[in-house]
Amino acid sequence: MRPWPHPPRVRTPEFRGPHLSAWLTLLVALPALLAPLPVNAQEASSSPRANWEQADRFHSDNLSRFVHSTSVQSNWIHESDSLWYRYQDAQGTRWELVTPSGPQKQPLFDHEHMASLLSQELETYLEWHDLPIEDLEFSEDGLSFEFVANEVNFEYHLDQGTLENLGEVDEEEEEDEREWRNYSPDSTAYVYAEEHNLYFVEIVDGVEQDAVQLTTDGEEDFSFGSRDEEDIEEIEEEEEGQVDPEEFRVRPNVEWSEDNQAFSVTRNDRREVEKLYLVDVLAEPRPELEEYRYSMPGEEKVPQQSLYVFQRDRMALRRLPVERFQDQRVFNLHWTNGGADHLRMVRRARSQRYLELIEVDMATDGIRTLLTEATDHGHLRQQSPRYLEEDNSGDFIWYSRRTGWAHYYRYDHDGNLQNTVTSGSWNVQNIEEVDEDDGRIWFTGVGREAGENVNYEHMYRVQADGSGLTLLDAGDANHSSDLSPNQRLILDNYSRVDMAPRSVIRNADGEVVLELEEMDLSELEEFGWQMPESFVVKAADGVTDLYGNMWKPFDFDPEMSYPVITYVYPGPQTEAVTSSFRATPTEQDLAQLGFIVIQVGNRGGTPARSAAYHSYGYFNLRDYGLADKKAGIEELAKRYPWVDASRVGIYGHSGGGFMTAAALLVPPYNEFFTVGVSSAGNHDNNVYNQNWSEQHHGLEVTCLPPGERDADVTEGEGEDDAPETARRRVARVVPNEGHCEEDESVEFDIEVPANHEVAENLKGRLLLQHGDMDNNVHYAGTMRLVRELIRNEKRFDFMMFPGMRHGFGGEYNSYWAKTRAEYFARHLLGDDYRSADINEKR
Repeated sequence: MRPWPHPPRVRTPEFRGPHLSAWLTLLVALPALLAPLPVNAQEASSSPRANWEQADRFHSDNLSRFVHSTSVQSNWIHESDSLWYRYQDAQGTRWELVTPSGPQKQPLFDHEHMASLLSQELETYLEWHDLPIEDLEFSEDGLSFEFVANEVNFEYHLDQGTLENLGEVDEEEEEDEREWRNYSPDSTAYVYAEEHNLYFVEIVDGVEQDAVQLTTDGEEDFSFGSRDEEDIEEIEEEEEGQVDPEEFRVRPNVEWSEDNQAFSVTRNDRREVEKLYLVDVLAEPRPELEEYRYSMPGEEKVPQQSLYVFQRDRMALRRLPVERFQDQRVFNLHWTNGGADHLRMVRRARSQRYLELIEVDMATDGIRTLLTEATDHGHLRQQSPRYLEEDNSGDFIWYSRRTGWAHYYRYDHDGNLQNTVTSGSWNVQNIEEVDEDDGRIWFTGVGREAGENVNYEHMYRVQADGSGLTLLDAGDANHSSDLSPNQRLILDNYSRVDMAPRSVIRNADGEVVLELEEMDLSELEEFGWQMPESFVVKAADGVTDLYGNMWKPFDFDPEMSYPVITYVYPGPQTEAVTSSFRATPTEQDLAQLGFIVIQVGNRGGTPARSAAYHSYGYFNLRDYGLADKKAGIEELAKRYPWVDASRVGIYGHSGGGFMTAAALLVPPYNEFFTVGVSSAGNHDNNVYNQNWSEQHHGLEVTCLPPGERDADVTEGEGEDDAPETARRRVARVVPNEGHCEEDESVEFDIEVPANHEVAENLKGRLLLQHGDMDNNVHYAGTMRLVRELIRNEKRFDFMMFPGMRHGFGGEYNSYWAKTRAEYFARHLLGDDYRSADINEKR
């Protein structure tokens, strides 16, 4: 194998002293050595270059003209099995209609006829394959549809083939369509919020009564809803003092009872949360200070949530006494039995390791606990309970990972377990539909089908008693399936990283009954584009399978040796390893320079796998994924001689930026990863989002007896020798309860390992990038790392993007991609052909 693109190494013989013949040879040859080299000889001896020409040719901007629709959107026509969709290919854009008879596919309308009609109405020239049709919506009877073309409203009558001009789109009318009312189910009342307070309006015989103000204590950070200050200022400027009060109203997130007699609503109190600050250096004429409330992990002052109920017979909003845990949260609010007598919810401890489903009696405010979930390693994931009766009566389906895998369980209305609905070493994802008549459940799941990538999603049907589990979209691919409103047809869009997207209609039993579309890749392939490859490697434990994808340069030569770059996002809420087809991913752009670019999973990543896999990094939210990344690359290097594991790059954004820097800082990974580009990294999760850090790293909960304080515990005391208070203090987790007794005080503690703590270990080449207006991942974490790198006299590169939030958009996006590519080219390929113009590659 010939190494590429490194220049050949020259081995210098051991020097043993001068030799006369050697000196004479050198003197004779010296004039020739000093003579100018021919141009081609100079080029041949120059340093290697990245393949910028190929990268430009196959850049996503250039390939986009060959990339069209990749899926069929399911626009079901009201409650029927008919749907329409818009699809684009090399021939143009067309609108299709799918009807259940057959089923069959046909043009939604005569495209040439529509082009003729619209050309006349719009007084312009249009062709059938490029019609400017937007916002298409069918009438209730299905005989016509309305749409917008060039800011004009039209209605097309299918039976007559005629087009009716409904007039220009009214911008003010569009603004009026902003829905700020939250109506009761029967539309006899509604609720709205204005300037942080809540209002109730009764509708009697179609006439709105005067609004009743339900609260008067609303304010910023203690609000039921309000227009943003910037919006208010803009409205006042535009209206010039003649402001419609409705402009300031917003739709509150209230949950109405089915009998229209009550609603519930939550309110967060953020008034005590500390503030963070950013300076907008680009503001004119002077830089401006931006401040916002932001809670950090382990802090005492975090948002507090309260729950309120309004009952129409009382005409008052009252707070429900549902507090049990310090800093608790409530979720999944829902009324039961079709009435307003009982309100149910999930009540969760701050540690996120303990939750319970409770029911509140509106007559007495009595609370009944129906079931609980607890764990001591990892946070509890949850879904809303789904009832087998439409009015939230009868049995319900509950989601749990209690066995280490996510499954559904059937409980009776009082919280008694009836049966397991699904089971096995795989995970359910989401319930799509429940048929109340016969107890059928449609849901999505992953990891059940043998021989497939465990991340591929499928749709299933099962009876509530656990019988009749049926796969509805078979095929070795990642499926995105949508059930028709009356459950008789399924629209299935499926693909793989290495398989073109396809769309089919299936019947209720999952059989393909109509082929709709398959993405045509012929133009891409004729241009020279090639499919990526998928692979499976072992994790560092030598047992766990990790799934990954690989992009090669399109001029790939198996006789050459290529550096490898891995894109990372470690999770734990997602793994960022693609399962579906993408024609123009960033990894592909980068590979064309002369790299093997990969994605590969890691334990502690996606929650779509086992709970053990997902929670692998719990209590170690820094370098938990690096061992698996390293092991995966090393296995690929053994499998493929053209993978050069001595030149390894890594890059990522946000959590991926955090992991990238850790790879060059934490031994032994800093010996393996040689170049890293880290953008917007949360390098110190102790100054990142409280909820995310506590959820994924893990919060230590301590229960202290009455009168005891943290100061009473001697730090470092051994567990065996310490008094009872100290033993409880040093415990990482309060076992399973996840909460303390009423007479005990609660302490929360968290310390997430941070990158700046290991700055002295930096090896290789590291580029740090961040936006100075990032209000998600504040750049304080990056600057702490920068400070420690300087203190330890480490050489690194740093770039601040002025005015950028967490994502680098607009002109910065292209610059960001180019600097990343150039950094890898320079330090992995030795290509240092740089000039002031970033687009110039000499």
